[in-house]
Amino acid sequence: MLHLLLAVLWISGSASQAQAQQAPWEIFLDRAIQLQDAGRYDEADAAYRAALDVERLRPDQLSVARVLAHLGTLRALRHDYPAARSAFEGAVRIMEDQLGPDHLQVGVILADIAMLYHKDVRFAIAEPLYRRSLAILEKTVGLEDRYTAVTEVGLAKLLLAQRRNTEAEPLLDKAIPVLERKQAPNNPDLAIALANLAEAYRREGRYAKAEPIYRRALAIVEQKPELGTPEVTQCLRQFPEMLRKMRRKAEARELDAQMKTMLPK
Repeated sequence: MLHLLLAVLWISGSASQAQAQQAPWEIFLDRAIQLQDAGRYDEADAAYRAALDVERLRPDQLSVARVLAHLGTLRALRHDYPAARSAFEGAVRIMEDQLGPDHLQVGVILADIAMLYHKDVRFAIAEPLYRRSLAILEKTVGLEDRYTAVTEVGLAKLLLAQRRNTEAEPLLDKAIPVLERKQAPNNPDLAIALANLAEAYRREGRYAKAEPIYRRALAIVEQKPELGTPEVTQCLRQFPEMLRKMRRKAEARELDAQMKTMLPK
């Protein structure tokens, strides 16, 4: 889950923000966001590019970084990960120069870049980006912030993908209580964190620890099926298989039937 889909915190102090009327680039940007929200991605892409082109904005302006960050989000939604990375990296370069290398927005977008490298299975590039992002977020917003927790989950998922379960578990253990307190009602981050922690325990054969966590994730999806993302679903499907290994076949069959009605195919 991209950080920019959670919220976009811009601290630019630009003159345009203080004006009663929007600057032309802001009009294009607002239109692009509306089109993106409506699923009209081709038109949104064109509007973002128009925002970049209008009035020949200088490449070091924070307004350019703002547009690039939104453009990166759109391209990630379209699964064009190289183009998304390029936009995010352009935004980060400007923000590092204008706001400093340890600014909150730098940390936020570094996590998005790391996630995109993770999706391309380029783990060696993704991991230091995640760790740098976490260091910035811990310094700027602290350990109890949702941005920090979501980034911890992202790094944990990267480690799990490399079978580094014991390194992933402490990150998930830290993130889950924060997400419990900060979780937005329709955001799947808590279910994702729980499902991944259960999966880590299952892989290690720690079934007694995995089971209650699987059940918590399952309860979230049962209450709100829209939170059953493919990632959560993939983890939860291992739960009945784990019960079979525990020689609890009748419970596994019952769970299979329950999940068949709950989870997307």
